[in-house]
Amino acid sequence: MTPFDLTPAQKGLLEAVARETGKAIPALLDEALQGLQAQVQLRRENGTATAHATGTRTAGSHDTRPPIWEALIDASLDIPDDELDRLPTDGATQHDHYIYGTPKRPV
Repeated sequence: MTPFDLTPAQKGLLEAVARETGKAIPALLDEALQGLQAQVQLRRENGTATAHATGTRTAGSHDTRPPIWEALIDASLDIPDDELDRLPTDGATQHDHYIYGTPKRPV
């Protein structure tokens, strides 16, 4: 057996994934551990190893996600052109009007 215990939630998750995929639990654990090992190796190569793995807290350890503006740009690429055409052209200068319903300010 293992030198550690799984929580009931972890056991339930493993059983559910095994049923859903038709894979045996040892095979699922092997896949998960190989994926985890690959992530740790990639982070080590990129210099973004986790604080737990290195024993120290790294300055950029939370910078693995793209900046919010890049995420917004990526999300906006899925908006159809006809929807973008319906947006007000004065949205930046009159944002209070469109957000809060205040009267438009003179321009």
